[in-house]
Amino acid sequence: MTVHIHKCDLAGRWQYNYTGEVVRREGDTVVIRALWTRGMMALPYVTLEDGDVFEEVFYLDRWYNIFEIRTPQGRLKGWYANVTRPARFDGLHLDWDDLKLDVWMNERGESVVLDEDEFAALEHELSLVERASARGALDQLMAELHGRWRAHANQQIAERLQARSWTLATAESCTGGLLGDVITDRAGSSTYFVGGVIAYSNAVKQRLLGVRSETLEREGAVSATCALEMARGVRDALRADVGVGTTGIAGPGGGTPSKPVGTVYVSVSTPEGEWVMQHCWRGDRLVNKRATVDAALRLLLDVLPEPDAREAAC
Repeated sequence: MTVHIHKCDLAGRWQYNYTGEVVRREGDTVVIRALWTRGMMALPYVTLEDGDVFEEVFYLDRWYNIFEIRTPQGRLKGWYANVTRPARFDGLHLDWDDLKLDVWMNERGESVVLDEDEFAALEHELSLVERASARGALDQLMAELHGRWRAHANQQIAERLQARSWTLATAESCTGGLLGDVITDRAGSSTYFVGGVIAYSNAVKQRLLGVRSETLEREGAVSATCALEMARGVRDALRADVGVGTTGIAGPGGGTPSKPVGTVYVSVSTPEGEWVMQHCWRGDRLVNKRATVDAALRLLLDVLPEPDAREAAC
């Protein structure tokens, strides 16, 4: 069914009109497919081109929408989210009021908040309730965007592992099993994910993963060497082709001047090589754990070859 979409300003006046096809309607959620037809537009964070496919999710009961953007061939470019008043839909027309506070998230799960100055300039025109709703929507849409990216990353990792008939295992310290939890959110993950070891104590790191006592004594559990030995060790322990390790200081305590709270290492070991990355997060304990999980997924995406690229190299 074709629907006419109207992007409106704060007063409800139409700013831009276009058409799309309703993909599905589930309660207060309307999903519309639309094509970009305004020519090439090079933005600081993405370049839009004619034929790009927008899957636009509008909510009749939430203060934001989310647009997933793909090329005509299906490659993900990213997500654009707008803080808005709840959408209005009568079956033929969908209106949404742009409140000028936006978020862009790319295909790697990296996000940026846009146009905060524009929102601040019009915020005084909103009621106190509307201001609170708009500000609260930012946290809600960020959580939804991260969920969408993790699902995308999970799918990409699965396809790359399955293309090589490789299996995956996790060795987790600071994430405490959260990485394995995210990986198994994908239905069918049992075909490539064999399991994990939560090696929270140094004794378990040594006994189950083969981390050397010399590494713990000289560099500590929060180190690049320890992370690599964990990834390597879980491959051996669980007979997996790929091992991923996480170790760090999630907080709020445990930091030192040389290793402050938020210092983490993520590592990957495969038959073709080993990689480790250091990060220093600035969130609370849960935020740091989730950021570490995302960093581990991102590292897997970086080092596991895409099926087409691998086949082309053969």
